[in-house]
Amino acid sequence: MIQLPPEIYSAIVSYASARDLLALSRTSKAFQRAAEPKIYESMVLRDAESIFLGCHAILARDASRGPYVRRIFIYQDARRATARNNLSAAPPQFWLAIQHALTKTENLETLCIHDPTVSHSWILNHKQIKFQLREATFRLPWDADLVSFLQTQRKLLALTTADARDDGPLFPLPPNALPILEVFSGPVLVVAELLGSPLKRVQMTTDEDTAPLVPTIVADLGKIMKTLRTLSILGLPEEFVLETVHLVATSVLAPQIRYLGILRLPMMREWDRLHHSLMKLSALVMLEVDVTHWEPAPNEGLQRMILHEIRVFCSSLQQVVFWHSMHRFHWYSRDGQWHCVHTTGRNTVNDNQWRIV
Repeated sequence: MIQLPPEIYSAIVSYASARDLLALSRTSKAFQRAAEPKIYESMVLRDAESIFLGCHAILARDASRGPYVRRIFIYQDARRATARNNLSAAPPQFWLAIQHALTKTENLETLCIHDPTVSHSWILNHKQIKFQLREATFRLPWDADLVSFLQTQRKLLALTTADARDDGPLFPLPPNALPILEVFSGPVLVVAELLGSPLKRVQMTTDEDTAPLVPTIVADLGKIMKTLRTLSILGLPEEFVLETVHLVATSVLAPQIRYLGILRLPMMREWDRLHHSLMKLSALVMLEVDVTHWEPAPNEGLQRMILHEIRVFCSSLQQVVFWHSMHRFHWYSRDGQWHCVHTTGRNTVNDNQWRIV
């Protein structure tokens, strides 16, 4: 085969689809060299078998492919799970191979590890891991290993994590760690560890045990977090909603908060206090509320009436979302008219509106 300049191979590769890249890489050594940086730039490993093969590919040939990797996603696709191909049953040696592969990916920027057992954070605590992440999503315990790793990540912008296990303490994160972190999604207890970061968008999750702590955490955010623009709280019981909104409205957050949700909307007899708080949120453009507990469920006519009443006290609002179970009613204003988009099969946990407002 006639040898072409490397620039020609690279140009051809730049127009190829992911499937074509694999085919091209098998045609010649020249195409393999040109295609591999794109093939390994983003690795989506969806079960134990693909994870093992992916790690082997990174480590082969003296780990020459490691520098190509920018994004890795490790999780178990339930549709691929079998007795022998299941990340939940992987032995420690399997996770050790993942750790070894991570030590060779010095240019990694995005890392997602969804550990079904929530127990292998130790793979991140290794002195030979050199990468500086921009985005991290971990279903791992918030323990000493994870905290030790996060202290090395000076360029991290977005973090999603799970809480510590019930049998372990929540390890503290030094105030000067994660100096440019802007986005966080995770348990409310972890939010308390991030008060030293310049957070702009926060989603905190609560349960029966941690819900009473939400007002305290929001009060702490309201004292110092002048950068915060969006605040989403999942699972907050109705008895804490009015107090929480009041704390936001009477803090340094009030003039700049643009998004607030997903709050269990109290019954109408308690709205006076809610109205008083909303009047102080002059920058609020989107409000998401949960009315699943309302009986009967408010139809679109009642929703329209509610949003017009809310806008009397918060004229900056441009979008209001009503959640009722798996139904999402998204109201938005256009040319002075309110329109509604109704979608089903949605879940508040997977809704990312708080990230983009």
